Amino acid sequence: MNDKSRILLSSVSSMLIVSTTPVMAQSTQSSETTDSQASSSSSSLRFSTGINFSKGDYGEIEDTEVISVPVSLTYRSGNFKARVSVPWVRIDGPGSLLQTPEGRDGGGGGGRSDNSGPGSANSGSGSSGGSDIEVEDEDVDDRIDDDGVAGSNGFALANNRRSGIGDVNVALTYSFDFGGGLYFEPTAKVKVPTASVAKRLGTGKVDVTLSADLVKDVGAASFYVHGRRKFAGKPDGSTIRSTWGIGGGASVKAGKSLTIGADYDRQQSAFAGRKASSEVTGWANVRFNQHVNFTLFAATGLNANSADLSTGASISVRF
Repeated sequence: MNDKSRILLSSVSSMLIVSTTPVMAQSTQSSETTDSQASSSSSSLRFSTGINFSKGDYGEIEDTEVISVPVSLTYRSGNFKARVSVPWVRIDGPGSLLQTPEGRDGGGGGGRSDNSGPGSANSGSGSSGGSDIEVEDEDVDDRIDDDGVAGSNGFALANNRRSGIGDVNVALTYSFDFGGGLYFEPTAKVKVPTASVAKRLGTGKVDVTLSADLVKDVGAASFYVHGRRKFAGKPDGSTIRSTWGIGGGASVKAGKSLTIGADYDRQQSAFAGRKASSEVTGWANVRFNQHVNFTLFAATGLNANSADLSTGASISVRF
């Protein structure tokens, strides 16, 4: 092969290399984009359950204790999340479930208890457990007659223990990603009245709660503020009212699979003339693997209308 042939072959080879390089890069970039889009648009189903306990007098003479076992299914697709939950509840005491953590709307942290998805890269499970449970009681002001034997609802004062399935809650959340680790997450929740009114486990009315979280992720830490408005269904003759609630909290990844955090939540009393609840919560979330999470929390109240103690544990499995 002469020198001219070698020069010509070399030139052709160089042109082929130059011309194919952008195509290969474009193909690689397209593949990465497709994988990223597939990841961001992937959907999942999560099953969660657990047990919660709370105790407090809530302004009454005697304490009221509540044990609840919430069960929920959460469907997530991209930035959209739909959640359906229902608890089994046992209440023992004179207080209304509306005054307990299990009967109130919880703070925003509980809404990110699955520790995954937009706006929750570092978040675990906040609030005192009430965000998954919304079991309501009739107004208790006229529970008993003057003789102290039986009230207008047919229950004796001594018979303060009752249990059963609570109200079903359906919640829809969408996470808006503003970039830089900043998210805005509005939620609409509807309480479907499935709890027994005869057992004083529900009001028999529909409630609607509109809430929003503003979340900021900073490295391994996450911060949020929360606000909500609950439009309560009011039974005839009841003094139940709609309420406002606010909250906030922070969490940090303490290890590869451990996240710890603290929340504060405040909510108006469902009954006029009573103080708002004010509670602080500490919690820890352990991710065993990409499918299973375990959460443990404990909370205490800051005034007489709050729980003296609230604690619980939950486990969730993603499919």
